[in-house]
Amino acid sequence: MSKKKGYSIRYSGDGFCAMTVSRQEKYRWRIEQLEQNKAEEGPSASLAKILDKNSDSLTMVVDGSEVTTSLVTLPKLKKKQMGLAAVGWVARTEATPADQWAVNWSERPRLEGAPGNEQSDVFLLYAQRSFVEQQQALPLKWGVSPNRMVPDFLALENMFRRYGPGHDELEAWNVVFVDGNNHFLCISTPSGLIMTRPLPEDLSNGADGDEYLARLATEVDRSIFFARQTEYNPNIQRIVVCGDSVLAQGLVERLKDETSVPAEFWDVSSLFDFEGGNLNSSLFLPAMAAVMATKPSKSNLLPKKSKSLFNPVVRRRLLVASSTAAAVVVPILAVGGFLTSSIQDQYLEKAHRHLDEAQILADEATQIYVAQKVLQAKEEHIRTAKENERDFAGVLLHLASLTPGEIIFKDLRLKENSSGELVLQLIGVSNSQQNQMAQQAFVDFQKALDDSEILKATGEPRKLVIAAETDEGKDIKKVEFSMEYRVDTQSAGHSKTQEVAVVAARTEG
Repeated sequence: MSKKKGYSIRYSGDGFCAMTVSRQEKYRWRIEQLEQNKAEEGPSASLAKILDKNSDSLTMVVDGSEVTTSLVTLPKLKKKQMGLAAVGWVARTEATPADQWAVNWSERPRLEGAPGNEQSDVFLLYAQRSFVEQQQALPLKWGVSPNRMVPDFLALENMFRRYGPGHDELEAWNVVFVDGNNHFLCISTPSGLIMTRPLPEDLSNGADGDEYLARLATEVDRSIFFARQTEYNPNIQRIVVCGDSVLAQGLVERLKDETSVPAEFWDVSSLFDFEGGNLNSSLFLPAMAAVMATKPSKSNLLPKKSKSLFNPVVRRRLLVASSTAAAVVVPILAVGGFLTSSIQDQYLEKAHRHLDEAQILADEATQIYVAQKVLQAKEEHIRTAKENERDFAGVLLHLASLTPGEIIFKDLRLKENSSGELVLQLIGVSNSQQNQMAQQAFVDFQKALDDSEILKATGEPRKLVIAAETDEGKDIKKVEFSMEYRVDTQSAGHSKTQEVAVVAARTEG
């Protein structure tokens, strides 16, 4: 059930921020209370009382770099078993005991046409339990106990999913957040978040803004390429950039020149009324988290709290009443104990017999369990060894034989797509002091690939740019390209599949 007010709290570095937002209309909120202070000083006593009283509508937003997400496929299980499977998956992946992790999971609808009716797509959100407990302890010092904890990127993703511009018209999107302290992006579909990636920081501290925007644009463009390699292969139709208005709008202009996906600026401050004037971008994420608290959500790094049917005053009165009743009932129970002692002795004798029988069955079950674990370990060892035997050197050697000297690979990937086909992805450049020679070398290379018996083009080159650059006073012509080919594994003499990543750099002489 939606609430009219939401609350958020955030600790970042040595600073603290807490706020209250109230809904004004569907796409508009008002920030009614805002406190920023040093982390050790915390909120005022009046705000702390309000936050604790409304803990059901309070979200604590934490640093997303400490939180990991993963979208995995697991067998269909009941809720309790699925929770155990999710925790087990995290423990095995991170190679650490399960009790070291705080894990949140939720099932996603299966992709249309995806194989495996007996499987479930599960979104995992997890962090080190020590980190979660450390963050939880910060507001507890002021008597505030939040019921929900989420990473900053999830507050952004959730906000855009519900209120972002054109969110209900897109098959998939890439929402980017950049400001002085936070740099990350989220790639999502209407079903939920697929992946999140951190973005580089400005190492020049503003001294070289153009270079930093170029780095950001490259990482945003690459994130789309990486997302397409997943099983979900999202059709990203828009890049939405928000955060610091100057930096975000500069990045949008850069993306318009460097990627084919439409990019636009999202003015988050237009969603909030704030008496203090324009809302600073450093407050966007806490404000989004407060809005997130107004609606139910499955995402939460904190363990579930058991809900009481009574408020604190009623619970205290019941405690006093139960203590008084106990003082009266004890003598009566003492008399009844003498009358029923013989019945209790018979019951204990039968219980001991059942316990002995249960112990025998438990010992047998333990032996079966140990044997099963040994078999599973052997199976895992065989599977891992089998995977490690795979080799695609022949395909790479064949590619090398087709490559002219002018071609330089910047990125080369040989991997399996969601349909089980082996795909060769090439990103590179053709360099020459003469523009005609650079272009001819690329044409010869493309023709050699098209004539290959084991490589089949999946379409036109995704990127083809003719450009020039200066190297030690010489004007070097180059052709930048990005292409994808399907590998005929039968013709190549390979029937196994495994991802192979190779980055090769070649220079003349």
